[in-house]
Amino acid sequence: LYVVGSSLNGFGNNSSDMDLCLMISHKDIDQRTDAVVVLGMIKSALANVAWVREQQLIIAKVPILRIRFTEPFTEITVDLNANNSVAIRNTHLLCYYSSFDWRVRPLVSVVKEWAKRRDMNDANRSTFTSYSLVLMVIHYLQCGANPAVLPSLQELYPKRFNHRTDVRTLNVSIPLEPPATGEWQFSEANTLGELLLGFLEYYAFKFDYVHDAISVRLGSKIERSFVARQRSPYNNSIAQWNCICIEEPFTLSNTAHSVHSQMVFDAIREAFVEGFEELDTNRDLNAFLNAPPIKIGASATLHGEHSPVTSSESTDGDFTRPSFKDAAIASDEESYASHAHPRQERRRLTIIPPEAANACKRLQVQRSQDQDRADQFTKYDEKNSSKWTKEGSDSQIERAMQQQQQTRGRRRKNTARKIQASNCDDASRCGYDTVNATRARANKKSFALGTLSS
Repeated sequence: LYVVGSSLNGFGNNSSDMDLCLMISHKDIDQRTDAVVVLGMIKSALANVAWVREQQLIIAKVPILRIRFTEPFTEITVDLNANNSVAIRNTHLLCYYSSFDWRVRPLVSVVKEWAKRRDMNDANRSTFTSYSLVLMVIHYLQCGANPAVLPSLQELYPKRFNHRTDVRTLNVSIPLEPPATGEWQFSEANTLGELLLGFLEYYAFKFDYVHDAISVRLGSKIERSFVARQRSPYNNSIAQWNCICIEEPFTLSNTAHSVHSQMVFDAIREAFVEGFEELDTNRDLNAFLNAPPIKIGASATLHGEHSPVTSSESTDGDFTRPSFKDAAIASDEESYASHAHPRQERRRLTIIPPEAANACKRLQVQRSQDQDRADQFTKYDEKNSSKWTKEGSDSQIERAMQQQQQTRGRRRKNTARKIQASNCDDASRCGYDTVNATRARANKKSFALGTLSS
């Protein structure tokens, strides 16, 4: 039984749930079937336990059994999963990130608290999970801050942080070896406040959500198309690449797949802009944290002019941006207008999965050809419908007459055969009688001659 999540990785607080992973096998199991069965058995076993107050089996991509307890443990909520080895690996990784630099933990704590107060830290509301927010902060500290605060631990220590490593050998108490000379240089040039302001500015104006994906694994930005093409068992839906792409360091799936609504995503981006402007102008952390929750569905622009937006298309300022369905990118030549800030220029584009693009193209061509044939047949049918009806009637009459003639012919032949057979019988009988009469006359003549001679 492993403790995973924020309870161990250093990014938790007093209100965090306790996440546990029950490893029943060193091999992965099917989370959709086997894990549900295992958690169901555990739920049945705990049904009559006195200190268990409530249980809830939540069916998700990684199913969990949520357990609440009686006094004096009412404040503790346990989320139990079965054989989710990925949770053990990323907990091990984040634990070392949180202890790599003293500024990492407080920065993550402030960002999570700000996101929670603005209703941006709830996957059930199509916003970020805590894990995604942590990865966003780490990514900024890797390549957004200048100078960088964190390296890529998977790049510096590939044997230590490897998706093939047996989870039973992972130990967070073993310190990291100092990096080789020239691989990484520590720097504390930026204060914690400057890093917070830079984090908001980075995701409000600098990060290109259209073309780029967040990769803590590589410590840099990567193309969305690369992430979408990865063959991962967790990449089970095109919709998960809709708005923002945050690469999971081990499975390469999108940890921000919960942010699938374009309206919610636009409101989140506006919250980053508002947070940056508030903190940059007033330098007041309390005012920054006490901002009201985001207005989902009502705020779709960054200019303060609110208009309703559909999930498939959103209006940002003076331009219209399509929703991002996948990460194989085909961009047009025309450019977007500035996104409420002169620091960022964007281009109009459409996201199409590479395999689906060819299939859709072939399907469109086939449908177009079928439609052309249908139109030709319709026109020809309208033009020749009466002719076809007449020809059909004539052909039916002709076939009926032919059948009648054939029937009459067969009858004539049968009658002729019968007559011929009857004539043959009569002729035979006539011939037999003639022979008999001739013989009788001859015998009579012979008898008369004999009598005369005697």
